[in-house]
Amino acid sequence: MNGAAASALVFDHGGRRIGVALASRSPRLASPLMTIAARNGVPDWPEIEKLIREWSPGCLVVGVPYNEPGRRMSSGGNSESTDSESAAERFAAELESRCQMPVIRVDERLSSAEAEYRLRDQRRSGIRQRKVRSGDVDAIAACVIAETWLDQPAATN
Repeated sequence: MNGAAASALVFDHGGRRIGVALASRSPRLASPLMTIAARNGVPDWPEIEKLIREWSPGCLVVGVPYNEPGRRMSSGGNSESTDSESAAERFAAELESRCQMPVIRVDERLSSAEAEYRLRDQRRSGIRQRKVRSGDVDAIAACVIAETWLDQPAATN
């Protein structure tokens, strides 16, 4: 199926956890689904493959923290974002290889910060009763990435 898929499973890749969200173009909806554990940077592939079978998405979306265009890292600079970008790219490539489905990469810079803001705001307003946990942030970050995918024209992704 091409990038104009009507639905997607969306992943926020991390070394210890992978947030998962579900996105639908009609109706336009992005929902956090769950968080999957990763051990030593290795995702729980059977769980991911089970989700794909269960939800039958038209495509898969992976958030990649791309560096800003034209911005070069200095030799003494922090390479954390570059490492995260490489890890997310490797995850996307492995996902594509294992699942034989289109995998769309979406820039996910600041998705975790946005997720934390949303969850803390819910807590302050009383909507959310329990404390914010890391897994909650990962699933909501995947939802933020899903919203980014939904905001793109269907023909371009």
